[in-house]
Amino acid sequence: MAAVPTFAVVGVPNAGKSTLINRLTGTRAAVVHETPGVTRDRKVFETEWSGRIVRLIDTGGFDPSDRTRLGGDIRTQVKAALAEADAAVFVVDGRAGPLPGDYDIADVLRRARMPVLLVANKVDDRRHEDDLVAFHELGLGEPLPVSALHGTGSGDLLDELVALAERVCGEARDHEDEPDDEVGEIAVAIVGRPNAGKSSLLNALAGEERVIVSDAAGTTRDAIDTTVERDGRTYRFVDTAGMRKAAKVSGVEYYAYLRSLATLDRAHVAVVVVDATVGLGELDLQIAGEAMRRGCATVLAVNKADLGEPDLVAIGGAAARKLRQRPRALAVAATTGRGLIPLLNLVTDLWSRYTAHIPTGALNRALATITEQRTMPGKGRRKLKLYYISQFQTAPPRFAIAVNDRDLVTRDYGYFVENRLREALDYDGVPLIIDFKER
Repeated sequence: MAAVPTFAVVGVPNAGKSTLINRLTGTRAAVVHETPGVTRDRKVFETEWSGRIVRLIDTGGFDPSDRTRLGGDIRTQVKAALAEADAAVFVVDGRAGPLPGDYDIADVLRRARMPVLLVANKVDDRRHEDDLVAFHELGLGEPLPVSALHGTGSGDLLDELVALAERVCGEARDHEDEPDDEVGEIAVAIVGRPNAGKSSLLNALAGEERVIVSDAAGTTRDAIDTTVERDGRTYRFVDTAGMRKAAKVSGVEYYAYLRSLATLDRAHVAVVVVDATVGLGELDLQIAGEAMRRGCATVLAVNKADLGEPDLVAIGGAAARKLRQRPRALAVAATTGRGLIPLLNLVTDLWSRYTAHIPTGALNRALATITEQRTMPGKGRRKLKLYYISQFQTAPPRFAIAVNDRDLVTRDYGYFVENRLREALDYDGVPLIIDFKER
């Protein structure tokens, strides 16, 4: 058994699984909406209680009556979550009573021969606990009443989780002595317009069907973390919901859009997936610009190159003209594996530059060359002077240039310095922040 016990949280659509996970983890990381079926892929969260870390896998609503392809994909993801879990948390709607789908899930769990904790959610009033006797028909023991929305019974549930974790995985070890798995990890957000092939690309990089892929735009609604190991390097790829213009999204899509933006805040590199059959559009440029504003290094992965050879020169040129960060463009094909290794190599290279500290001597030699290439701006007889440059931050890299008067730094000259410094440092695709400070 794994040192960190893993629980698959399963149930029918709209039983409140994601709300319960948010309550137990003390976050709002799982997308919650009154529309059934919001969660589709499986997503992993961690929480700690009484000194024990437990891992929770949020899954899509298991609906045996849904005969669509998406419904089948969700059932496959639920079964995959059960296969990698040590035990299951079966969430039922305590107000509705046992539903037909609950009996089907109970049958799946019994055949899986794994420990199950039955949780009756939406029990806001303890006086209604006597109504839960009907859930004994599921054959999975006494249901534990909770209200994920109001927090009622959440402490008791965490106690039960820890007790079950000790039964299936043994006593908790002191996790402070555990090696830090996050050291050296490269966080990569996979972003782009709907149906550009983001989930297919993540599955190809991971080497498994980690997230659901569908021709229907908007299948992914949450940010899905997947860890990939290659050549001793760990990459944490995060698939995100397709990003539209903010003014054009509403309801559950709006919350998925916010999750995508939040993913950029915690990523080092953003892989902006462009559909080769559509070409580089204004929305792709806006997404890449948003990644830059949130401090990510960026690369344009032109996907579906097996369906039509993309003009990388034209795409790269348009990106260089319209994006200050000037990201590189690579042709990839998730279905055939084309370009995946070059993409990983470029992500690693961008991360190395993103986290590197440039020696002060090299920076000042570059600055001296830059100041010779163009006349300094000024007002009247007073001219701008650049004295020296130093780096005081990495990830993203940030530099300070000492000047005689900040008011003399024009917007045009500031962009000129940024562009020339980017060329000197080979920083295409890497965010570069410059602060002009009076000495």
